[in-house]
Amino acid sequence: VAEVIDNTTSRGRTLRFLYDGSYTDFRNILETLGDTPLPKYIKRKPDEKDQERYQTVYSKYEGAVAAPSAGLHFSKNLIKKLEITGVLLPEITLHIGLGSFKPVDVEDLSKHKMDSEQIIITKKSADIVNEIKNNRKKICAVGTTAVRAIESSVTTQYKLKDFEGWTNLFIYPPYNFNITN
Repeated sequence: VAEVIDNTTSRGRTLRFLYDGSYTDFRNILETLGDTPLPKYIKRKPDEKDQERYQTVYSKYEGAVAAPSAGLHFSKNLIKKLEITGVLLPEITLHIGLGSFKPVDVEDLSKHKMDSEQIIITKKSADIVNEIKNNRKKICAVGTTAVRAIESSVTTQYKLKDFEGWTNLFIYPPYNFNITN
């Protein structure tokens, strides 16, 4: 049984599931009911290989409705090569929500409302980014998901701060980036 416990424009619906059984059994049922979300341009039903194919190699936490598509281009081998060359890869989390798939249907972009998505930026990751910034090195965030997450947690001194919460930041021109350079 599922009960709607929150129904808001910014966060969508929050459901509470009531299940008479173990958590593992419940998860198994959800796995059989759900499908791997595929990008809209793929015009076919998901198959078993898609569950791994459409997941980033660095994924750690459940919570997103889809993988960040820019992250799909990374392999473990590429990440290792970047680390060997001295590239730092501080971890952040942005749980992509269904709002990422909502089309922009307004002419005035300032009127578009993004659905809220959950962010987790640890102090350790914020400290790494700020040290890079202090040393005037390059900061590159791959993909809009990463950019939205870090641009949602900026101090008045344009430093990244640790944060656990929600963002509905919509980036469109002319936007002044505070972290990436």
